[in-house]
Amino acid sequence: MLAGLLSACAQASPFLTVKDFLIAWQVQNYEAAASHTVGAPPGDVVQALKDVRTQLDAASLRLRLRAGGTGGAPDEKGRIDKTGAETAAARFQVRIDLGENGRPLEYQGHLTLRRLDGIWKVVWSPSVIHPQLKEGERLAVVSEVPQRQVIQDNKGRSLLRAVKTDIFGVIPSRLTDLNGTVDGIGEITKQDKDRLKGRISSAPPRSFLQLAEFPNGSPQALKLRQVPGVELRSKELETQPIQADALLGLVGPATTDVLSQVGAPYQPGDTVGSSGLQLLFQRRLAGLPAVKVVILDAQGARRKEIRDFSEADAEVAVAGQDDLTPRDALPVRTTLDRSVQFMAENALRELGVPASLVAVRSQTGEVLAAANHLTAGKNLAFEGLYAPGTTFSPVLAAALLAKGQKSDTASACSEEETVGGVVFSTSRPRTKSTLGLNVANGCRTALARDSAALDPATLAATLEKFGLDGSGWDLSNVRHARAEGLTPVTEAEKGLFSVGEGAVKVSPLTMALFAAALQNGTWREPLLIQDPPPIASAAARFVEPTTLNELQKIMAAGVRRGTAKAAVEGRKKYQGGLKSTVTDENGKTVSWFVGYYGNTYGIALAIEGNVDAARVASLFLNAAATPPAKATSTDGAA
Repeated sequence: MLAGLLSACAQASPFLTVKDFLIAWQVQNYEAAASHTVGAPPGDVVQALKDVRTQLDAASLRLRLRAGGTGGAPDEKGRIDKTGAETAAARFQVRIDLGENGRPLEYQGHLTLRRLDGIWKVVWSPSVIHPQLKEGERLAVVSEVPQRQVIQDNKGRSLLRAVKTDIFGVIPSRLTDLNGTVDGIGEITKQDKDRLKGRISSAPPRSFLQLAEFPNGSPQALKLRQVPGVELRSKELETQPIQADALLGLVGPATTDVLSQVGAPYQPGDTVGSSGLQLLFQRRLAGLPAVKVVILDAQGARRKEIRDFSEADAEVAVAGQDDLTPRDALPVRTTLDRSVQFMAENALRELGVPASLVAVRSQTGEVLAAANHLTAGKNLAFEGLYAPGTTFSPVLAAALLAKGQKSDTASACSEEETVGGVVFSTSRPRTKSTLGLNVANGCRTALARDSAALDPATLAATLEKFGLDGSGWDLSNVRHARAEGLTPVTEAEKGLFSVGEGAVKVSPLTMALFAAALQNGTWREPLLIQDPPPIASAAARFVEPTTLNELQKIMAAGVRRGTAKAAVEGRKKYQGGLKSTVTDENGKTVSWFVGYYGNTYGIALAIEGNVDAARVASLFLNAAATPPAKATSTDGAA
């Protein structure tokens, strides 16, 4: 309606004609805009103006007049240059929001006007859309994507192997049923169909546009071959984990869910990290693509890049806040040791139930192995939370030692005890026993009874020394579970806490760090990512030498006289360790081994089932340390 009102005054001033034309174009009333032009059929003008949004996959378009410059006296509004009695020129500012394609495109447009029969008209040509656009040319959006980099082990070797990959895409000018092709791709890859359609429409029409990639022979690849209009390319790409599948993660199409995590400028059709470290470090491993607006000639070839950045964009870049500036891809270097990782995965290989094993370097806290077996792609080595049973009882022992007890302090292992209304029992009672033997043999009754001596201050100090207070480390933002239920209050809670039951839940990673601290007297923050280096690290925490000496006696008893004797079978033997099998309140049975070997490893193993975890732990140390060229996945990842 506003455009119509302005039209009534257009005869008197070129300014009103320009304003009328720009308003109509901006609000997508293309017929009204075309009515203010001359030099081309109105239908051609309508289509050209409409195509701007499609060719740029634009979210919005804003137009505004700019003040006049040299070359003639400006009119009364200061925006129109009179170049003659019957001609004029106008300048206007264009700002096109490219949505997920990145920062807005801004440039100055130019209009030429002519008065015909007393009425001012915009002289139409492609340069109205962009000053550098010529007859038969169009705008397009192209993405220049860096070569994706790899995840490395602690020696800088790739943890990924190259596999034959099917790359699927389209050549837009060849599509006979755009909607049908988009529907087929979207259904199979779970990508947003509207955004896929916009990307195809804005791409160079005669060039191959990649929209998905999958390993050759995968179910998705076989289905995509059947979608009309889809074209296939093949390439060897280094994307599949050789080891540590659940930790490293996978790459795949940029689904709606994944895009919500990685953000712009990634978009449907891109291949991005879909889980694990591949997702967490997507921007580093993939770099940031250069999204460019270009002019294509009549043959579809790129003639010129026209994308300009505004002064505001430049200021942001200087401030270091320009998160969309194109940048190269870089590798991610981890602390994983390929030999140790293979030993861990090999130890779990024959199990018929889910299991996870974490090994850390005792002296540094570096994660050397994070093995997951039959966990359906989940990194339960870091994220799993289980009741630890009596492998957790050194926490009680450390607190009691701090209060003056010794590992040989007498403490009978009775057949049954009631603590705070909870009944505890053991299958192997001993009339004559000690604190150390009760921990080594997992005597639930004695441990629960002795928990009465716990006080909040001593317990808090003990938890802090072993990194169990829930603060101080973040593992470079890699997902991991915090220990739970470590603040008992009632007598019943203290009893359950002392035997690692009730609300107490920990991860294998937490317990491996606990074992490392028991080995050398120092708890250190876990380190998984070497490059990029961590921003900060938590301070080391120390156990008093006298307390440590007593704890090590207890841990040694666990593998020599206690429940974990099977752990010392074989050529290499653990210096200390505990075993426990516990069934939590939900009926899940978990078998644990927590221990250490020499000055080398702190180890935690959790198996979902009633299994001799100490015997499995022995397999870890005694496995051949040379991984095959192509390891077989054991974590159930797709």
